[in-house]
Amino acid sequence: MLCHRRLSSPCPESGCPAAVSRAPLAGAGRRRAVALLSALAALASLAPAAGAAEPTREERAAAVALFDEGRALMAAGKHAEACPKFAESHVIDPGIGTLFNLSDCYERTGKIATAWIGFRDVAAASLSAGQTERERVARARAAALEPRLSRLQIVVPPAASIAGLGLTRDGVAVGRALWGTAVPLDPGEHRIAAAAPGYEPWEVKVAIDKPGVVSVTVPALERAREPASAPGASGAPTPAIAPPPVRPPASDPPSAQGGSIRKPLGMVGVGLGVVGLGVGTALGFMAKSTFDKATEGGHCDEAGRCVDQTGLDLRDDAVAKGNIGTAVFIAGAALAVGGAILWITAPSAPDAAASARGRGPTADAPWSARVGLGPGSVWIAGTL
Repeated sequence: MLCHRRLSSPCPESGCPAAVSRAPLAGAGRRRAVALLSALAALASLAPAAGAAEPTREERAAAVALFDEGRALMAAGKHAEACPKFAESHVIDPGIGTLFNLSDCYERTGKIATAWIGFRDVAAASLSAGQTERERVARARAAALEPRLSRLQIVVPPAASIAGLGLTRDGVAVGRALWGTAVPLDPGEHRIAAAAPGYEPWEVKVAIDKPGVVSVTVPALERAREPASAPGASGAPTPAIAPPPVRPPASDPPSAQGGSIRKPLGMVGVGLGVVGLGVGTALGFMAKSTFDKATEGGHCDEAGRCVDQTGLDLRDDAVAKGNIGTAVFIAGAALAVGGAILWITAPSAPDAAASARGRGPTADAPWSARVGLGPGSVWIAGTL
């Protein structure tokens, strides 16, 4: 356990490494950070500011008071009461020592997975700060917890992997990359749910109470049933709605209708494609900068072989950004090409379109289109 949360030198007690909340950048590290910021200056408008404000004196005083209360509760054996004190102190004024004590508290209360990842974070932060002794102690604590970890594996067989399938674990989305991966979790009850458009949702609760891997297989979802007609508020059946009158088909309505909407769709496709190309390119530059940071700092070589945890983290971050950037760039290119094709091949025959709609010849029939973006959707509305 660490003696104090903000000391920059080792504690006087034997075997008790010091804790610091933040470490200043070394000269080389500062120069690399400045170079990275310069390279990303053009992309600054694409992302919000990530840095948090420095805590005030009053906030630091509150964080220290919470930390001291947590230490006192730990000494009294009241671990469940101590963990919230350490957690709130770390939120107000993050520190390596606070995170170490919080991880120790979680281990004593049975949250093995949370404690394990906490000790790994302490080790990585200590390594970056050049505090090798603290890094060694944290890695030893994390390694000691690994045999005690409980892991949950969600298996999606091919028969259940339908289009639009989404999984959640305890209300949090589980990406496809995690399907089949055994993820460390704290012991207790966990809720797994699956849903897809047009299918009945599925859900199961799994209890994890011992080390090892618990596997859950998602079954093939059943088709959603058609909803039965519900009675009206007064209890009487809802009257049937008469279908609209059927108009006689025009000479060639499909081609006229398609021609009226092709150009708006082409404009939308080209616009979204340009945005995708820009975002994909920006992510590619970010991935390159992240990998350069790992190689310039001596954490990894040019072939991607890393010698420490910082290098592994930077390399994984660069690979993730590069993969996402590639996918976005390809999607943007496809949208741009498809939109251009729609725009070029759209027929320019407003008279034929108007005649097909039964309005008679109109030489300059106006049309308008609106495009909107929503959470996970794009909508288009227009008038002809």
